[in-house]
Amino acid sequence: MPKILNFGSLNIDYVYGVDHFVMPGETEASKSRSIFAGGKGLNQSVAAARAGGEVYHAGAVGRDDSKVLLDMLHKSGIHDEFLQRRSESSGHTIIQVDKNGQNCILLYGGANQTITEQEIDAALAHFAPGDYLILQNEINNIEYVIRRGHECGLKVCFNVSPFTADLLKLPLELCSLLIVNEIEGGAMVSMSPDSDPYALIDALSTAYPQSSFVLTLGSRGSILKLKGQDPISCRIYKVKAVDTTAAGDTFLGYLVSSLARGLEGAQALKTAAAASAIAVTRAGACPSIPVLTEVEEFIAAADYEVLTARL
Repeated sequence: MPKILNFGSLNIDYVYGVDHFVMPGETEASKSRSIFAGGKGLNQSVAAARAGGEVYHAGAVGRDDSKVLLDMLHKSGIHDEFLQRRSESSGHTIIQVDKNGQNCILLYGGANQTITEQEIDAALAHFAPGDYLILQNEINNIEYVIRRGHECGLKVCFNVSPFTADLLKLPLELCSLLIVNEIEGGAMVSMSPDSDPYALIDALSTAYPQSSFVLTLGSRGSILKLKGQDPISCRIYKVKAVDTTAAGDTFLGYLVSSLARGLEGAQALKTAAAASAIAVTRAGACPSIPVLTEVEEFIAAADYEVLTARL
């Protein structure tokens, strides 16, 4: 089975339960505070590992404040030999979660923004063509790692989030899989995020013909367009959301790991949707991510089919 290298962020998440998101000039008392291991990179690594993948995480953390992050890697069976320790503090977030389970996030990059080209080369040297490389836009030197990963024959899977205009300057055509929402996808091809999602994913595939795409559509579901194949559509599983913080990361990690394990596109997409549904019913980022047996049992117990001809 191909190995999975995630060159990604690791953040300490400070999560505050609030009645509503704080407005400009407002002071609001929080109902709770929790501290979790998180970061889009770490969340995705944990999801990929819990989905059955052989996962390696590369990146950087602070020497003095990273215990919660390292503990999560070890607990999840993720290899950390390519993880650097810095005098700089680890990345962290301030997350507000409202009474409806929605969240807003303030991000500080910290050690995540200190990765060198030499460290990227050293990590990539341990992987072979056909292995998977997961990336997000929360570390520095993204262009370099995309180019070098592609040169090494890895399947580069890039989650273009958080989205900025500068991302469009990156060599996205070198990515095997691009994971976007309707806002990000629309910006990539100068289309409205309200466009028909099938027109949008067709436009993305035309603009980047060597890439596969996942278009996530929130409560509407998701569409997977593998290179040279017809789109696969999947509705969401209906659950009561508690905290949506790691939903997208759980989806991505499970999808990539399922594809690496050899699942067909439709089954990989369905598995990712189920894992994401379970995650939103739990608090926190990494702690909310289910293991594969939970996901399989969840799918078996569902009394409706989420795969559909069209959303």
